[in-house]
Parts: sequence; structure tokens; C-alpha cells
Amino acid sequence: MSSNNTEKVALLDSTQDKIKLHAYARDESSDCDEFPGSDDSPIERLQPQVYPVRWWTLFIFSLCIATQSLCWVIWPPLSNALLIAHGWNVSAIGMANAATSVTFLVFALPVMYIVETKGIRVGVLMAYSALVVACIFWNISLFTELLWVFAVGSFINGIAPCITVVVPSLFSVTWFPVYQRTTATSICILSISVGSVVAFTAGPLIIGCRITSEAVLFRDNLTDTHIDEIVNGIQNVGFFLLGASVLGLILTIAHFPAAPPTPPSIAQTVKREDFIVGLKKLKNNYQYWILLVLFNLKDSTVFAWFPLIAVHFRGVGLDETTASQICTVATIAAAAGVFIIAILADHHYFKRKTKLILKWFTVVSIVLLLILVLIQEKYITVPEGVLVPVLYILLVGIDVSTQSIFPICSELACEYAYPVYEGLSCTILLIGSNTLQVVIYCLLLVPSLDDDTGWMTWQCLFGSIIAMPLLFLLKDNFRRLNLDDKPDTLKKS
Repeated sequence: MSSNNTEKVALLDSTQDKIKLHAYARDESSDCDEFPGSDDSPIERLQPQVYPVRWWTLFIFSLCIATQSLCWVIWPPLSNALLIAHGWNVSAIGMANAATSVTFLVFALPVMYIVETKGIRVGVLMAYSALVVACIFWNISLFTELLWVFAVGSFINGIAPCITVVVPSLFSVTWFPVYQRTTATSICILSISVGSVVAFTAGPLIIGCRITSEAVLFRDNLTDTHIDEIVNGIQNVGFFLLGASVLGLILTIAHFPAAPPTPPSIAQTVKREDFIVGLKKLKNNYQYWILLVLFNLKDSTVFAWFPLIAVHFRGVGLDETTASQICTVATIAAAAGVFIIAILADHHYFKRKTKLILKWFTVVSIVLLLILVLIQEKYITVPEGVLVPVLYILLVGIDVSTQSIFPICSELACEYAYPVYEGLSCTILLIGSNTLQVVIYCLLLVPSLDDDTGWMTWQCLFGSIIAMPLLFLLKDNFRRLNLDDKPDTLKKS
């Protein structure tokens, strides 16, 4: 065959490959009239590669997520200790958490714009820097007993989740191939559980003394020595948080690449919509908004409710240490659930059955929350000797059925929004979550709702019930997967 004919055949093959790429990139149900980034991209750029350093970056990023989760979760379970040591009641701690959520709402989009333009490395450095500064303010407040200084630390802490909570899907698609993408996202989400487990266990252990419900109710009768022991323990918790944040910042500065030299998947080679265009496209993406509403009704209500179970069940004699142990077991179980569901979601049989997984887990959470509400309202009487085991079973089951599905909700949101930037679609998803949590924590300012927090269990139940019918409105629309499951002619390495 002549040189001319060979070039013509090669050009024809390249053109056919581009036509096939367009066919797979466009989804018939897509709101986009044109798929960006393919026409001017040479076919050589579609050759994905993976690099071993992705596991190191995954470790550093997961450590950042775990540290942020540790700083976010550690104070609510210590509400009884903070009440005894500094006189800060549950509404004060709730408002500190609300301050973190408010900061997220204000800075989420600006921070995500910085990550989109400057890269993930800059975002992780910002997250660690915010954690270090927040911990410094917390330590000052624990020595001065100034609640407003503690609140300032919580405000600053809200910058970190603008990166750690919303970037996992962006991180996984940046560094990992399609067959490891959900697993990588889930490892990142798993790190939230790791940080929570450390928070639930380390707090009481560092304080070093058992704080019973009777000690809280009759705190005026406690000895000065016992109170000083609690105060010193809480101050040590502050030092622990600061040390963990500084260590992570040092590791990130040492080595954390922003992105691999060559993208790991076909979908990642396609140019994303820019920030403003992405916002406009999300505005009319009804499948995305349905997912956002049902996710926040079902899961975000539980996110706000769960860390305060020591307060919710104080009336039945649940002490702070036992509550922390329940939270620890529940979080470990949820973490295992995250990993198992991730493996299933990455398996070819379950890859496109996300809705089925969500439906089953929603049913389980409704049943368990209903039983818990009936016990809380004393419609079901549980003997005192078995109350703690029953609470263990119910709370562990509720945490698993809600927290475990966060990674696949995040991935599904990116599928619906594609080719909108993954970080942007996850940011909007979590803005809704934090808005709802701010509303819930602000309700604790009402004295009657602060004294009896049983209403929070009811709102978790009703949120799951309302979310159930919304699941049936979701469509099986997997835009990134349609592109990555490309024709054989595009699978050449």
C-alpha cells in the first residue's frame, strides 16, 4: 500500500474514532446541545494512563479529610464535659457547628473556583491551613473560657470542608481510572468515618474521666478537683487537634502533586464547562436537583442529629462514654458499609444500579428510625437492662443505612451533572446539606427545643419518608459512564 493510501486510512480511522466519541459523549436525555472539548482534541490525547503516585496522593488527601472530620465531630460528643468545665450548653456547641456550616455556605463556591483554576494541591493546602488556624483559636478559648473565640475558630474551620467534603469525586476522576473511581471516592469518604471514630474515642480517652448523666444534672455538687481534671482534659483535646493539623500540613507541603501528567480516563480528557456556564447548566438539570433534595432530606438530617445522641438520650440514663462508644461502633460499621458498597458499585453488575441500592437503604433507615421514635416516645417499653444493646443495634443500623450511601450519591450527582465540573456539582450538593444543618442547629436556640431534643429524631424519620418517593423520579442517566464505556477502537493504550 502506498504512503498516500496509508495516510488516508489512518485519517479515516481517526475521524471514525472521533465520530464514535461524540456519539458516546452525547446523551439523548442531556440538556447540552453540544459536547465540549472533543472537536479540537487530537486522538492521541485520549490515551489514558495511571501512575503509582496516585496512592500517595490518595493517602494525603484522605488524611486531610480525616483531620477535618475529627475537628468537626469531636466537640458535640463532649457537650456534657464542656457544660461542666465552661458552662457551655448544647445550644452553644450547636451554634458553633452552625458557624462552621455558615462559613461553608459563604465560601464554598469561591473556594471551589480557586480549586478549579489553581488545582487540588492549592485546595488541600488551604484546608490544612484553615484547620491549623481554627485549632489555635479553639486552644485560646479553652484557656480563656471565651465562647466567642471558640465560635471564631469554628467559623474558620468551615473553610476546610469546602475542599475535603466536595472534592473527593473530583480527586478520584483526576487521578484514578474508571474501574477504580468509585472505590477511590469511597476511600475518601471512608476517611470521614475514620476521623469521626477517632473523635468519638479520643475525646473521652484524652479527658480521662467518666462523665455520667448524674454528673451533668448535679454538676454544682462536683468537687473542684474533678472539675479541674475535666478542664485539663478538654485543653489536651485542643492540643491533640492542633498537632494532627500541623502534621498534615507538613506532609502536604512535602509532596502533593496537583494532577497526573496524563489523565487516567477518557472522560477526564474532555474539557469541562467553565464555572459560570456550569452553574447555568445545573440550574435546569432537574434530575440533579431531585437527587440533591432527597439526599439532604434523608442524610443531612442524620448528619446533624447523630453526634448529639449523648444529649438526645440523656433522659434514659445514657452517659457520655457509652454514647461515644455507640457512635464509634456505628461509624466503623458505616465505614465498612462505604467500602463494601464502593466495591459493588465499581463491579460491572451493579455499576448502573445505583437507584436500587438507594431504595433498599432508604427503606431500612425508615424502619429503624420508626422503631427508635416509638421507644423514645415510650410507645414501646424496653427493659432497662437491654436498653443500651437495643440503642446499639438501632443507631448502628441507622448510621450504616444513611452514611454508607454518601459516596454513590456524590458519584451519581456527578453523572447527572456531567460535563459540569465535578467539584462544582458536589459543592452545590453540600451547600444544600449545610444549609439544612444550619437551620436544624439554629432551632436549638429555642429554649424548649434545647431542653428536649427528641424532635430531632422525628425530623430524621420524616426526612427519610419524604425522600422515598423522590427516588422513583430519578432516571438511569450515566453520562460519564456512557463516555468511558467507549468503542473498542478507542480502548487502545
